[in-house]
Amino acid sequence: MEDTQSFRLTGESEIEKIRLVNVNGQNIIYWDEIQDVFPGVKYVKNGEVAVAKMRDSDENRIKPHRIKHCPNVVLDVVLSATVKHVHVDSPIISTPNPGFESTVLHQLGGLHDQGHTTQEFVKQVLKDAQEIKDRLILIQSKTEAILTQNYELLEYTIPRLFIVLPEKPTPWDPKTMLYTKFRLHFICECGEHTKASGSNIPHHLHLANHEGYVVNKPTEFFKKYGPFLTLMLEMIKVGINIAGIVVPALATLKVVGDSAQSTVDSVTSKVIKGVDYSLKYLEESRTQIQKSDGVDVDGNARMSQQDLDTYLAGVEGLEGVDLRQLGTYLSANRSDNLLGNLYRMTTKEGHVKWVCRHHYRAGYQEAHTQKLRDVVQLAEGLFDEQLGGIKVTLKSSFAATEFYEAIRKAKAGVYDLDIRFDWDFSRTDLEAFEKALKLSSVSILRLDLDRFKASIASKLLSTSTRYEILVRIIEHTNMKNIHIVLSKDFVKLSSLQPKRSKHLQKLSFEMTPRASDFQVLVKSLKTNNPLTILNLHGNSIGKEGALALSEILKTNTTLTTLDLEDNSIGDEGALALSKALKTNTTLTTLDLEDNSIGDEGALALSNALKTNTTLITLYLWNNSIRKGVTLELLETQKTNTTLTTLNWQNYSIGKEGALALSNALKTNTTLITLNLGGNSIGKEGTLALSEALKTNTTLTTLDLRDNSIGNEGAVALSEALKTNTTLTTLELYNNSIGNEGALALTEALKSNATLTTLNLESDSIGKEGALA
Repeated sequence: MEDTQSFRLTGESEIEKIRLVNVNGQNIIYWDEIQDVFPGVKYVKNGEVAVAKMRDSDENRIKPHRIKHCPNVVLDVVLSATVKHVHVDSPIISTPNPGFESTVLHQLGGLHDQGHTTQEFVKQVLKDAQEIKDRLILIQSKTEAILTQNYELLEYTIPRLFIVLPEKPTPWDPKTMLYTKFRLHFICECGEHTKASGSNIPHHLHLANHEGYVVNKPTEFFKKYGPFLTLMLEMIKVGINIAGIVVPALATLKVVGDSAQSTVDSVTSKVIKGVDYSLKYLEESRTQIQKSDGVDVDGNARMSQQDLDTYLAGVEGLEGVDLRQLGTYLSANRSDNLLGNLYRMTTKEGHVKWVCRHHYRAGYQEAHTQKLRDVVQLAEGLFDEQLGGIKVTLKSSFAATEFYEAIRKAKAGVYDLDIRFDWDFSRTDLEAFEKALKLSSVSILRLDLDRFKASIASKLLSTSTRYEILVRIIEHTNMKNIHIVLSKDFVKLSSLQPKRSKHLQKLSFEMTPRASDFQVLVKSLKTNNPLTILNLHGNSIGKEGALALSEILKTNTTLTTLDLEDNSIGDEGALALSKALKTNTTLTTLDLEDNSIGDEGALALSNALKTNTTLITLYLWNNSIRKGVTLELLETQKTNTTLTTLNWQNYSIGKEGALALSNALKTNTTLITLNLGGNSIGKEGTLALSEALKTNTTLTTLDLRDNSIGNEGAVALSEALKTNTTLTTLELYNNSIGNEGALALTEALKSNATLTTLNLESDSIGKEGALA
């Protein structure tokens, strides 16, 4: 049995063998092992077919990256055009100045008369030069892997390339480094994909024209993103030219005065100094982290090649959660969407890039884009050019035709479309929309067909025809994420079964059926379908309907939101749903308001919440649950680790309920929104909740309207606000708060930096409190 995989460079005969690793019974080769032997590897071929990196069941690349073993064959390695391969054991990889090196080597033998010290000095110079070359090759290969990495639109919500620079560059001094403030600057990803005929601006990567974002947690930030930042800063400093992507070295760029605006063909001296400072800061930070971990480190020594290899070993392009978390380390204005004046675009190959306005505009005609802006504005819609998204409600066939034509002519990319047809549209209108989509670059679609009327359906040639049009829309090859709000005439979900396709990553439906169609719907739900949101508000399904739905929920794997408000399901219905919640793993939102649920049903739900791991939002307003059972339900929040929204309005839980919730909030780490309006908690209940707010770090919205908390309750809340760092919305409507309470809250807001909404409407605040 083979224990290695054979590789060779394309066009060469010498074979390198890399060991196999058995993972879950399958032989694989880790990608970083291939990179170790072939620095700068771009991809691997088996004959004429590229060997794909392995993916999981959700079509995401498995990390660390790997390929399957191909027995009894030699795989060909293709390198980037800018990387020259040498064997691992070669003493000299390459050199930008071979003449200098050969001359020094030739003269070494003649230096014996100058003494042993001179020879050792020259050897050290050559050793240092070799380390510099090795360092550059490593950085280039790692940088190439990042720059050529392709991203999907859905996972690429903010720019992915960035560096940090000090706000005020000063001479490097490790003693003052902790006082340095940094700003994050995004990088424009222009290149061959942004070049257009007649364009005379450079198309090399450069910093975005933006003031940057203040890094507010530097220690955590540099620990998390340090290796990635090291690569990006080195790339900016030394330059690179890979696969149509050019980054000129800083030394070759035109340097302008620090007071002038940096453009795509110039750089300020502040940037040059800042890059060096940031690199020194990163290396010093890494040294400090090692020392804190008990590693003996020479703080004055340059990072060795082996250390650099280890430090950069796991560096890859930032994806998903890493990009989403970026904003938590930055200070930005609330109106700023963290895009750094960059615009999202897709290349002809469908790859996503973020580019500056100059390069974004180079690829389209301004007149046509302005027409699209005008059409969207006339429809009172929103056009986010930076994200390539449009949200619009079309109210006539004429408006729709005008919109389709504007999208077709404007070359500005529209990738994300949220569209609602707000007129009695026909089959012809649906077909026109389908044709427009084919000519667009839309890949994320939210389509609201709620206005599709039964009277219109009769105009169609057949019932199946209306489904066929939707199926064709779903099967468009450019579609990656689709959510459709279905009208009441699309209740037969079994007719909406498009062919499985690799391009479509997510398909979901939302519907509000007629009460008379409930049995048809239940039958459809028994088949595998992508319905995610089901609104049965006021359908009078009763306990029998709840029983039928509970059976479906035990095996359903797609439904995430179920609205059963005002359906009279009673205790029997609640019991049935509780059993389903113990095994269901997808439902996240359940609305059971106004359903005549009593103590028995509430207790069953309480038990279900102890084991359910997916439900995050539960509404139970206006049911017949007594105070004692209510307290037991609230106690579950001590151990529940999933629920994020709890609506417990008008249950008169009193100070006892507030105390129970206060104890829960001291340990609960998931609850984000809590509605306790109309619960008569009074000042004592508010005091208890205020104590919890001093330590709770997750709650962002607290609704305490109509609770008679008075001045004492307001003062207690004000003390909590002085230390709480997460609450953003506090609702205190109609709570008998006077001047004393208002003044205390005002004083607290001077030190609180997170609360953005405070409602004191209908309170007893006089002129003094209002002026405060």
